[in-house]
Amino acid sequence: MSRILCIDTSVWIPYLVPEEYQPQARALVEEALNLSLRLVAPAFAWAEVGSVLRKKNRMGLITDEEAQGSFEDFCELPIDYVEEEIIRVRSWEIAAQNELPTLYDAAFLACAESVSAEFWTTDAAMVRKLTPRPPYLRELTEITI
Repeated sequence: MSRILCIDTSVWIPYLVPEEYQPQARALVEEALNLSLRLVAPAFAWAEVGSVLRKKNRMGLITDEEAQGSFEDFCELPIDYVEEEIIRVRSWEIAAQNELPTLYDAAFLACAESVSAEFWTTDAAMVRKLTPRPPYLRELTEITI
């Protein structure tokens, strides 16, 4: 069975713009693209990535052109956006079980669960809250460059 990857916004951002873990993020995404692995994300992921890019632009960390170009690059990626009721239901359960303050992270976890994907993140604070640690969870720090 082919690998399926659900990639968190915390990984997409360093893939798109210079940031800590950019070499690892690029290695992961380029491997997925080269091997034609299936990429999945919750239906709102494009908006979350765009929001982070806009915030970086407002903070003066990237230019208008860099923000827009990165957003356009992201939107061209072959990501299957998943919108199913089970993700909404399971997101609430995951957030409640792990005392996550929002449903955003829980939705990525639920999306990964729903399609038996690896979930890749750099969000160490979220990872510490997940007990027990889901077997499909991967941290970008696992990739050595």
